[in-house]
Amino acid sequence: ALGGSGMDASCPLGANGTILKDGTAIMVDMAGNYTPYMTDMTRVFSVGKLTEEAYRAHQTSLTIQNEIENVARPGVVCSELYNIATGIAGKEGFAGNFMGTKQQAKFIGHGIGIQINELPVLTPRSKEELQPNMVFALEPKFVIPGVGAVGIENSFLVTDTGIEKLTHFEEEIIQLH
Repeated sequence: ALGGSGMDASCPLGANGTILKDGTAIMVDMAGNYTPYMTDMTRVFSVGKLTEEAYRAHQTSLTIQNEIENVARPGVVCSELYNIATGIAGKEGFAGNFMGTKQQAKFIGHGIGIQINELPVLTPRSKEELQPNMVFALEPKFVIPGVGAVGIENSFLVTDTGIEKLTHFEEEIIQLH
């Protein structure tokens, strides 16, 4: 939902040779590992300045992340975190851009560990509860037509009392020129 259209139908997601111009968002989704364990992090860069709508959507992603950081702890059901995210996106006027536009992904995060995508998945119907020592990626993102994708993704460890952010890097949109 958030990647480029790809080179052709055999590789329908990813880079496609589009020339980057002023006002374009560039989303970089990267994984890392320590021993066998994975992390997942996304940051956004811009070529020149983006539209005010893109910056507001990005800020909405940060608001979602902050609210989930305040609420998430052992025993919280994954669907509750999804509902918090969609509620904030709707309140801020971005429901139609949340996790895509024409095809909106119905999740806001996923477990990570030895693989990049593991349980739990933060979906609207997930009954799974957060447990201590789970690690998950939270990725509230928005697609702004004509600009690109904006948003954030960080990896979090579920502790006995809340969650701890494991990925640390500038979270605002980083302007390249």
